[in-house]
Amino acid sequence: MEILLTAEQSRFIDSYSINKTGIPSLVLMERASLAVADEVFSVSSEMRKSRLEPRIIALCGNGNNGGDGIAAGRILYQRGENVCIIIVGPEESLSEDALVQYNIAKNMGVNIIMLTDIEFSPEWIMDALASGDIIIDALFGTGLSREVNGLYKDMIDAANLASAAGSMIFSVDIPSGINSDTGEVMGAAVIADATITFGFKKAGQIFYPGSDYCGELILADIGFDDNALDETEIKYLAFEREDLNILPARINDSNKGSYGRVLIIAGSKNMAGAAALAAKAAYKCGCGLVNIYTCESNRVILQQLVPEAVLCTYEDGEEEFLELESLLDKADAVAIGPGLGLSHSVSVLLESLLLSSEKPLILDADALNIISGMGDGDSSHYKTLLKNASKRCSGIIVTPHLKELSRLTGYNIQELKTKPDEVCEEFINQNGVICISKDARTRIYDGTGKIYVNTSGNSGMSTAGSGDVLTGILVSLAAQGLSCPTAAVCGTWLHGAAGDAAAAEVGGRSLTASDIAEGIVRVLK
Repeated sequence: MEILLTAEQSRFIDSYSINKTGIPSLVLMERASLAVADEVFSVSSEMRKSRLEPRIIALCGNGNNGGDGIAAGRILYQRGENVCIIIVGPEESLSEDALVQYNIAKNMGVNIIMLTDIEFSPEWIMDALASGDIIIDALFGTGLSREVNGLYKDMIDAANLASAAGSMIFSVDIPSGINSDTGEVMGAAVIADATITFGFKKAGQIFYPGSDYCGELILADIGFDDNALDETEIKYLAFEREDLNILPARINDSNKGSYGRVLIIAGSKNMAGAAALAAKAAYKCGCGLVNIYTCESNRVILQQLVPEAVLCTYEDGEEEFLELESLLDKADAVAIGPGLGLSHSVSVLLESLLLSSEKPLILDADALNIISGMGDGDSSHYKTLLKNASKRCSGIIVTPHLKELSRLTGYNIQELKTKPDEVCEEFINQNGVICISKDARTRIYDGTGKIYVNTSGNSGMSTAGSGDVLTGILVSLAAQGLSCPTAAVCGTWLHGAAGDAAAAEVGGRSLTASDIAEGIVRVLK
């Protein structure tokens, strides 16, 4: 798992390395600056191959992030680059380490402009940055917590205009103006071509819109003491490709029962596709057998779409689901919801399942809509059933997108965007479930206090049926023996990675849910 730090955690690790481990702060600053200089120098060298003599402007604030920028500019100057360092604020406003770097650069003869020493205007700033082929953005670091305005906003706007005209921007640690906890734009923010961050990635570099402002995210090891991690409570984690080693091993001496039996309760009249997509995804993830429980009107089309699946059907409008007990006995994990509809019959089916199942359970789509009160039943009744079922089942995963989550929790979408962690933690604590909150950056809440941020996937996955594929993946992994928390994190990443693999083949604009299901093969192959 990859660690994603908050601003407070970043400060703690920096302080621990300096004050407890004894690494001088200037050593860390020098190594950070060297990492930035190396990246800039690589691009500058390529520019010179085209007979361009690039001009580099280091745009520096008065804190330690600015000190990184000053030092990077000085290192590049020592390598023969044409460098100008622009510093916002007077010399006395510089942090202790930034002042040291300023004096070194000044003594070496680097061209330094202190904006308090000259007459300048927004137009002067715009012209100055427009002259730069490469801009090093070192105005603000990870500690920014207030709106950007005044001179700093003018500088950010000028940097972005220069970028639009062809300049390249390298941000130091995080693009100036991005909140490093939330990814929020604090009034104005630099749009970087690349961001060099130190030690660990920051949550705000992964959450949107911050992720879009970072450009290429480059992680540099500058020597922080990893022991600091043992003394700070990490909040955000991200699944990585190498974590796929948690998938159950395949063995030669096996049969279909060795890899889990899945029950998918899905599909209503004219909605057979949802059941088919979930079943295909479940098989592609490696389960041994998929049972689909659906209405009789779907029989023929599902036999054609997923011939590998075993079908059991009920009549449309039926209210006695006599086969359900037998199906549950045979299943290792159960999913319900894709394409089911909101009829009274479906409400009865969901209630029967919540009253009887002890197996891992994935609730999606219309199952969630019924629980939130969109059917003909009372929401509080179904939430009571859900809470009781969570005490009996070996894990329940719910997979709401923001509109479904809004209906489930009573919070509007703006509130969900503003305080997603608080809302989802409250919801899972009340209902005893694992919540996969689907969004551009999906978050998984499992009740441990850790929040898993999914970093795979692309905009092409905003397409009908994508969620049905996720449901199939989740139930398949749970049936193969992964715990529900592990299946939720692994399955969400695998779903996004499958979408990425498929988009590489067909392009994001043309991506369909069937493509995503096929993408699973390319990820797991």
